[in-house]
Amino acid sequence: MSGAVGGSVERVTGVLRAFFTAESVARRDGFLQRRDPRVSLLAIAALALAVVVSRTLAAVCALGALALLLAWRSHVPFERLLARSAVVPLASALVVLPQAVLTPGDALLAGFGLTVTDAGVRYVVRFTLRVGVGVALLSLLVMTTPFSRVVAALRELRVPVALVWVVAVTYRYLFLFFDELRRLVLARNSRTTRDAGVREGWRDARNLAGTFLLRTLERGERVGRGMRARGGANAPSPYGRTRALDAGDYALALCAALSLCASVVVRWVA
Repeated sequence: MSGAVGGSVERVTGVLRAFFTAESVARRDGFLQRRDPRVSLLAIAALALAVVVSRTLAAVCALGALALLLAWRSHVPFERLLARSAVVPLASALVVLPQAVLTPGDALLAGFGLTVTDAGVRYVVRFTLRVGVGVALLSLLVMTTPFSRVVAALRELRVPVALVWVVAVTYRYLFLFFDELRRLVLARNSRTTRDAGVREGWRDARNLAGTFLLRTLERGERVGRGMRARGGANAPSPYGRTRALDAGDYALALCAALSLCASVVVRWVA
């Protein structure tokens, strides 16, 4: 499948697959890399919850500054963190953008029968920042903690086995998912001798989507049978070893707990 659609599919597939396979940052000697996975998981979850309950722009910005501080202390490149965290907030901003004219408030701009209000703009900005900070915190966890240690932390924290099983299988199946899509695009391009137009490109994309759906369902069944044949029906076992918590672990947990408490208090007072 040549053309813009095929090129876009190849680029998106490459970027998404690199998102799940890149663990170079996790091998660095940073603050979050040295933390116990259980503490990192609970702390990031508490900070993300603090972002969710925050109602003021100042509180969201403070939590964003804390996320940047953790990234700096963990030797996470800001540009890589931004690249991983920008897509979802931008999509969320497009979804809530109509609130800029639907929310009552003082008029900032008017034209074409629409009025942009100050309250609407604040809502859009606050919502976008909340999503961005939340995604950035989750990205920090993914970038600084190998997936095997995250699974081990979930099991040691007594998370229901069914949920851990779903997370582990989904993560492993995503690699097959992206490989299958890449192979389909490569096979289609190898049979194409000229650049396709926009109409032909969308037609090829429609055909590719149907084939891809059938092949992923078939591959999923084979993966399930293969895992059951190898004992995969058993619950995933922890991969890591429990270690004693140090001062950095307690400091991170305390910082996350205080941030969550402060967000709840500010929300209640406001």
